[in-house]
Amino acid sequence: MTLHTTISTAPAESSESYQLYLPQQPLPLVFDSPHSGMQLPTDFNTLASVAQLQSGWDAFIDELWLPAAEQGASLLAAQVSRMYIDLNRAPDDISPDMLEGSWPSALNPTAYSSRGMGLLRQWALPGQAMYKTALTVTQVQQRLARYYQPYHQRLKQLLDQYYQQFGAVWHIDCHSMKSYGNAMNIDAGTPRADIVIGNRDGQSASAEFTAVIVEAFSQLGYNVSLNYPYKGGYLTQCYANPAQQRHSLQIEINRKLYMDEAAFSPHQGFTELQQHLQHITAQATAYIQSYLAVNTKDE
Repeated sequence: MTLHTTISTAPAESSESYQLYLPQQPLPLVFDSPHSGMQLPTDFNTLASVAQLQSGWDAFIDELWLPAAEQGASLLAAQVSRMYIDLNRAPDDISPDMLEGSWPSALNPTAYSSRGMGLLRQWALPGQAMYKTALTVTQVQQRLARYYQPYHQRLKQLLDQYYQQFGAVWHIDCHSMKSYGNAMNIDAGTPRADIVIGNRDGQSASAEFTAVIVEAFSQLGYNVSLNYPYKGGYLTQCYANPAQQRHSLQIEINRKLYMDEAAFSPHQGFTELQQHLQHITAQATAYIQSYLAVNTKDE
């Protein structure tokens, strides 16, 4: 079940887990969108309605960033809904009460799980349970094998490939956010900035690259927040090591900028935002090209 608008550019690879768009002349810049999928597998026996499931959907984010593939960046976009399995969580970020039976290894539920937003979603919205009964260990393992692992394996392959080729790699994890946080968020009831940039308080990307992206958005007139209310999730934690020139940023875009949040449909701001994101990508690629020119030696 696909609910987002059609993307005209054909992906270089397509699977039930992800779609991958590749540039003709790649730079070591990878965008990924782990929450832009809205496919609901047939074994997803949820109590939530489609509209409630859509509330966690990063609607159209893959399409908004798609022109980056014409600017030298790669784009990996999830197919499956985060409500089924969240690709931006650790594979052991599971609350034990979500399971029927014992997990074969140690579980490490984080604050996400405590708020009902771990690898397995406990609540679609505040007060709306996702499941009537717990999931079996086999059910969860199948979700990991079929959707989670292929996405992470492909993302890691891309990042490692470009790192080997260029000696450095930059990763941008793309998301959207509700204009106001709800009771499951740390900023419940608070209006949000236009753009939230997360670098895990400087642990996932250099201050210099972060500043390039923050300044690029600011120059376009957007209100930008750094590391609040989102510092960056598991993907930025898992694949970043700035000391080794592996940089990872999370970018959250306020949905009010480009869509009707109640109808889950793009509005007149969509095209302008997409054009602005091409400018953001251009600033990122210019920075990367400048870095490579200085730091890449002829062999």
